[in-house]
Amino acid sequence: MATKLKIGSSPDVVEYHPVDLFNRAAKYEEAGFDYLWEGDHTLPWHHTAGHCSSATVMLEAYLATTKRIKAGFMVLSPIGIRNNPVDVALVSATMATLHPGRFALCVGTGEAMNERTTIGFWPSTRERLERLEEAIRLIEMCLTSKDYFKFKGKYFKPFFYMYDKPSEPIPLYCAANGPQAAKIAGKYADGFVSINPPQYYKDVMIPAVTQAAQEAGRDPRQIERAAWISTFYDPDMEKALQSARRYGGLLIPECYHTVDDPRIIEARASLVRDDVLAKVFGIVTSGDELISRVEEYIKVGVDHPILAEGSPDPDGAMPVYKKVIKYLRDTYKDVPVR
Repeated sequence: MATKLKIGSSPDVVEYHPVDLFNRAAKYEEAGFDYLWEGDHTLPWHHTAGHCSSATVMLEAYLATTKRIKAGFMVLSPIGIRNNPVDVALVSATMATLHPGRFALCVGTGEAMNERTTIGFWPSTRERLERLEEAIRLIEMCLTSKDYFKFKGKYFKPFFYMYDKPSEPIPLYCAANGPQAAKIAGKYADGFVSINPPQYYKDVMIPAVTQAAQEAGRDPRQIERAAWISTFYDPDMEKALQSARRYGGLLIPECYHTVDDPRIIEARASLVRDDVLAKVFGIVTSGDELISRVEEYIKVGVDHPILAEGSPDPDGAMPVYKKVIKYLRDTYKDVPVR
């Protein structure tokens, strides 16, 4: 049973300019974060002051400019719409080879704004789940096969062999916001991540992962439990709230599946009330408030909280993050978090 608390951050290519992200990577390491996670987006969640750069390029930049911190995709969708699982395996193996023990991969079913907008194709939820499960098996085969192989799946039928494999296994995480994806995580993944609130995480997500793991003959206690915690910190509440307002689309289900234009998502996000944003998002003005927010997740079994960066001044937030991380490490040093 894992007891060590891991603390991650997501610098967020859809929120900040790539040069700023590049220059800030080492600061996250200095603050004490264990992981930097980056999402594979082609379009942002908001149009005004929006950004979007290549997660693959940024992850390599993060790893090349730091020494200790681990980095990975969260989330990369290998379902064969934009990203073929063989290409995902190749990119992952290359990064893991260049940076042994420091790369991780988190996969998921994707979002319409990234998939349909680039290809014009968006399968049903059922098909995307099927594609995800098949892709996970194919990626694993690419990373472990000792010879050429033919994969005969429903959606993928490659003939392949990966010549340069990493010296250490690549941790595989699975994004799961509902029970069906959670079952895939329990069956295959080393960890799972969800954006759900603490109570739903406890009542629905963890039981679904646990049941699937047990049915697959795996020990669910060995599956890491990560939580994506939207974080908007600023000493000025209005500034923090202003940043959070841009992400109201995260709370609208259709913005994941049917709406893919950031301009429309932004317009609909403006309709979300401030009190709803404050209830769901981590809109905080002090380190103590952020600690309380993170502890809500730790208390329901999360052992890898991820602060999804949305702060108006991330550089100014670093001293606060450093104190928060020290407190969490000291407090949960010898306490099982599950």
